Amino acid sequence: MRSWFCCLALPAALATSDAVAADAESGRRIAEARCVPCHAVAPGQRPGTSQAPPFDAIARKFAQNPETLAFALRDPHPRMNVTLTRTEMEDAAAYINSLAK
Repeated sequence: MRSWFCCLALPAALATSDAVAADAESGRRIAEARCVPCHAVAPGQRPGTSQAPPFDAIARKFAQNPETLAFALRDPHPRMNVTLTRTEMEDAAAYINSLAK
């Protein structure tokens, strides 16, 4: 009985971990659609406003603790008039974090 349970539990656990993994490509698309009015979302791009840091600078700021970035997006700054779902926050954070490499 125990081995039968393990045979079912392991594939389910692996599928779940893949399903909840953040998607940097999706995060790039979200950033291009929602963040580009203020931020430079790609390296070399000009920001929409001088007060908004470019995403590569944000990535360097959070490079030591990238998980903190997704958490920071939960309570965005007051000028951000965009509401993101949890998945979108994680995907956007994954994209931003990819720019630190």
